[in-house]
Amino acid sequence: MSPEAGNGTSGVERPAGLPEDGPAGSYGSDAIVDLLREMDVRYVPLNPGSSFRGLHDSLVNHGGNRDPQLLLCLHEEIAVSLAHGYGKATNDLAVAAVHDLVGLMHASMAVYDAFCDRTPVLVLGGSGPMDPAQRRPVDWTHSATTQAQLVRDYVVWDAEPATPAASVADVVRARQRALSAPQGPAYVSLDAGVQEAELPAPLELPDISLHAPAPPIGPDPTAVLRAAELLAAAERPVVVAGRVGLDPRVTAPLVALVELLGAGYRDDRNVVAFPTAHPQNATGDKDLLREADVVLAVDVVDLPALLAAQSRGARDAQSEQPRTRPLVIDLSHGDLGLRSWSNALAAPIERSVQLLADPLLGLAQLTEALRSCVDARAATARREAMCRRVAALKARQWAAVEERWDDSPIAPSRLVAETWQAVREVDHLLCVRNTRTWPEGVWKFPGAGSYLGHSGGGGVGYGPGAFVGGALAARDQGRLGVGIIGDGDLLMAAGALWTAVHYRIPMLVVVNDNSSFYNDEPHQAEVARHRGRPPENSWIGMRMDDPLIDFAGLARSYGCWASDTVTDPARLGPALEEALARAQAGAVAVVHVRTAPR
Repeated sequence: MSPEAGNGTSGVERPAGLPEDGPAGSYGSDAIVDLLREMDVRYVPLNPGSSFRGLHDSLVNHGGNRDPQLLLCLHEEIAVSLAHGYGKATNDLAVAAVHDLVGLMHASMAVYDAFCDRTPVLVLGGSGPMDPAQRRPVDWTHSATTQAQLVRDYVVWDAEPATPAASVADVVRARQRALSAPQGPAYVSLDAGVQEAELPAPLELPDISLHAPAPPIGPDPTAVLRAAELLAAAERPVVVAGRVGLDPRVTAPLVALVELLGAGYRDDRNVVAFPTAHPQNATGDKDLLREADVVLAVDVVDLPALLAAQSRGARDAQSEQPRTRPLVIDLSHGDLGLRSWSNALAAPIERSVQLLADPLLGLAQLTEALRSCVDARAATARREAMCRRVAALKARQWAAVEERWDDSPIAPSRLVAETWQAVREVDHLLCVRNTRTWPEGVWKFPGAGSYLGHSGGGGVGYGPGAFVGGALAARDQGRLGVGIIGDGDLLMAAGALWTAVHYRIPMLVVVNDNSSFYNDEPHQAEVARHRGRPPENSWIGMRMDDPLIDFAGLARSYGCWASDTVTDPARLGPALEEALARAQAGAVAVVHVRTAPR
């Protein structure tokens, strides 16, 4: 990327008329901005609202709109999703601000996504004023006695402080809890009257180092030995890694364990933690888990979903052949993050051994225990057999791409292959990607930290904001944010493109446009077949083709560079190359591609 692209945000929206040293903190909201700076918060995405006008003023006229800098978003869901993506890309706390009840209701789906995805996001909300005498007429409509109740069931902590000092203390506590495992979003509502209250003297801020997140949890030594014995005795062990794939540190110890054991490996759904090219990486092998006798699941957040046979059939349909379950070793934070309100991640888990631990720490201890009990000859034989199996798998995966190379409309597999070909020599972060139509084995990931995963809560509309947040973090790291985003996902929050353009966040945005909310078409067809009705009507209420949407024109209206819509497969590669050059020069470059649904 160009030097301008790497530091563009800091030059946008610079306040005027401020003293060089910045004004002294005189108001309650000034103390919050000083605290955010002590917490190394760089950005606060928000959609403006009068309930945090004090905080807004303090960000600009006290903090100088730098560290943290506010990022204007066109909807609160975009603001929180942006923070969600940024938090995953940095493996650190991200902050967003939302306007009282109305803003929090707008943002609530994004908060739920972050909760299911276990991402540390601190949501600051304006509220009140608590004192009725300070309320304007609209404040009565937009405030609540317990505003945090809206999201209390899907945040890890919340608070509604009543004084400036309590506001500082509660923000510090929220940070500590959000970053402690299992991580998740926290919500602190800042009373409008408290924000605007003049301080008799500057508040003394706490030493953040004395309020550190909880240290990593170590596994029970007896359970570690039992897990090592099961793995060493296994004939067909398989290792699966989940959300830990956001942490680049995990790849090396994960590879070491898989190689030591001679196991097969596969990533969890919508996760990358292992090098694609590794000869034991069997991601995409549908029989791998079915044939396994022991499965080591490392930070797999929804283990039952991974092990269950997937079907779109009738909900009460039973499998003709009961599936033999492998022994399961669960290395994760287990049920510590489970809440009773939502059924998310609450399906019963049959564990043979539970290693309740930080995944990295648990991996290290389990690998050490395995060194003394693995039969080297048996492991070598397993490794060689798995390498042959994976080599055959890779050949089949590429053959499937080639088989549909010239399809028109363009096959999603070719879209992915061409995009990979365009960016393979560029240091990039894949922020979002198509999920059900993703061809495994085509994009050569180096391992963990190279893909940000999915929303967590399955909320369509997460992608645009999270893409911008991931691309912002990537830009600050010297990488380029790249993504393949679905048409329906983009349409729900297309305003995120404006934020990216406005704050000079380079992105290569590839729009996978099948002109349908296609995920539900097979469901409608299956229901119709089950009821003896015509499945050919499954497109009704799904398709976005009368009129077709001009995504290139939409992108240009937000200030993006956009190629002409690509319908000819032969034009796809050149269009991507041109867009990449534009993105590397600092643009938000959009390539709109009309694709087949699968």
